Amino acid sequence: MKSHKSYLAINSIFSCISGLTLLMFAGRLGTLMNITEVFILQAIGANLLVFAAFVMFVQQKHAANKVLVYIISILDWLWVLGSGVIVMLRLFSLSMTGYLLISTVALFVAYLAFHQVKKFNL
Repeated sequence: MKSHKSYLAINSIFSCISGLTLLMFAGRLGTLMNITEVFILQAIGANLLVFAAFVMFVQQKHAANKVLVYIISILDWLWVLGSGVIVMLRLFSLSMTGYLLISTVALFVAYLAFHQVKKFNL
């Protein structure tokens, strides 16, 4: 059975990979998702890298701090909520692939957020 530290590590790694992907392939992803202003994807990618660093810091140095783990989980749930609104209301006229990508990421983030808290008994 994985501990909350394991889920925090997975969250950090996933956020880092996602952020780097958005930064390095913003043009290709923008085309795939029907987003013309690729700087938006780059900004999201940069913020994900900051988030990934914060999560890794908490995972390595402050994993016993319930408040910090709870803050990370709240931020994850806000990501899921925002993604759900974008997909359900079909905001920004994205391609179907764009909505599917957003949905897939949101489901994985929800899984991590749930287990981070569940394994920590918050």
